[in-house]
Amino acid sequence: MAPPPTTEKEEGGEGWGSRLRHRRTPVTPPAATTRVTATQSESTRSSQRVKRKGSSPSKVRKSARLTVREDEKNAQIAAAAGASASPPPERSASSGSSAVSSPLRWPELPRAIVGETAFGEQILEPFDHIDPAVVRAHGKMVKRYAAKQDRQLKLVSLDQHIPRSCMSDSELLPIRESVEKSILQVANAVLGLSSYIEGKLLRRTSGFLIDWDAENKIGTVLTSALVIQSKSPSLDQWLAADEYSPHAEVHVHLMDKTNTTVVAELLHYDKHYNLALFKISNDLKAQIPSFTIDLNFAEDVFVLGRDEDRNLTIDYGKVEFKGPSHLQRHHYMFITCGINNLGIGGPVIKNGGKVAGMFSLPEMAFIPSSIILRCLQMWKSFDCIPRLHLGMKFSAISFLDLPHREKIACKCDVNDGLIVKQVSEGSVAEKVGVRRGDIIKSWNNENISTTIELENFLLDMCKKHLDKGNGIGSSVDLSIGIFYIRKDSHDTFKMSVNVSDDIEVVAEGMHLSFLLFIELANNSEFGVSC
Repeated sequence: MAPPPTTEKEEGGEGWGSRLRHRRTPVTPPAATTRVTATQSESTRSSQRVKRKGSSPSKVRKSARLTVREDEKNAQIAAAAGASASPPPERSASSGSSAVSSPLRWPELPRAIVGETAFGEQILEPFDHIDPAVVRAHGKMVKRYAAKQDRQLKLVSLDQHIPRSCMSDSELLPIRESVEKSILQVANAVLGLSSYIEGKLLRRTSGFLIDWDAENKIGTVLTSALVIQSKSPSLDQWLAADEYSPHAEVHVHLMDKTNTTVVAELLHYDKHYNLALFKISNDLKAQIPSFTIDLNFAEDVFVLGRDEDRNLTIDYGKVEFKGPSHLQRHHYMFITCGINNLGIGGPVIKNGGKVAGMFSLPEMAFIPSSIILRCLQMWKSFDCIPRLHLGMKFSAISFLDLPHREKIACKCDVNDGLIVKQVSEGSVAEKVGVRRGDIIKSWNNENISTTIELENFLLDMCKKHLDKGNGIGSSVDLSIGIFYIRKDSHDTFKMSVNVSDDIEVVAEGMHLSFLLFIELANNSEFGVSC
């Protein structure tokens, strides 16, 4: 086989031919030390001859500087020769280069052997006896060694700074092997997003591909509308005080060989359901994940996302048996774990890899696929996501503790339904006499026991209404079965509600202070009735 081609010397190293010559004529540390000492002796004698000839001081200083540089050069040669594992030259790592990188080896400081112990162990010369020029040369080689080691640790196969995920937890060992393949398949469609206003970072979230046009190389990304949310002054979502910046520039960060970033185009965002859809143009190689509406409480789920460095984030939890609080909208389900905020907008997947929802809020909340699929269908059909506005907040009897449920069943003769937690001021519900604490048993003769079921019902009713040719702003008549808790009576009433594609506001009415004084002055029952 022909010898490898000779390359030019690189900074701090040698070419192939030079290394081969070293292999043929190895130099031992003592010999190197002897050469350095001899060189120094010759330099000293030369200096003495110069002095005897009466040279000028400037010539003496020039000769001394040359001697020092010569000593350091010889010391570097000695250190390189005496290092038992000194690092060979670093080769350029251009993307088009096929050159093999030199091995990483520690540059050992050459020390002469001055004897042996009674046990046959070598005795090396003390460190303070080593020529300072050799020590300086060795220090430079150590720096080159450290620099190369740092470069190697940036290789993806050696990267030690990738954050650990929940998959390393011992409690997931029984299901780890079965779920990892599913996670990696869905991960190809998980993206990072960042938004900017006038060049300043606004938000970072995650998202995932839900559609891909291979012919035109156009993809649709689903994420949370929080990516363009500019202000959120209130914890109560029903006040609709949040502000959004639809003209913000949104970047989508892909996990590929070149760390591609593309500018996304906003297709639609919905403030009520906290959804946003973006279009991206790129040649992607990702499998579009499929949705599932089959989801049970206490079921294992995983939340996927991307951090600032595009690393995949994985969080594990179980679907929690609870409903939204009075500050949260009705379309949320919950997970029994904390989620990194950068995971907002990422998919919630089941063990088999199907998408069961989208992580939406820092409070471990996600939107289930049953809601998402209906919203996507509405958007495709009507270019918006309309909804029936009821003007009420609810909580489910089914999520109450058993003693509480038993008491409601005994006192109200109601086993299931939705408890009215708040009625919006001036709403149709308030006008027809619905009050806080009343229980809604049925909607158009359909029993509904959770707020998720209610949202699905409202979206279905809205779609049927619009499919008949009705438009936004029209009304839908509902027949509602109710238990009036103050009257201790069961009844049914009809209510006409609006179809709107805007966010619903449920605000509590307040008495003005002068009305309060009038009530008190007239000895009314204000403050006594419930």
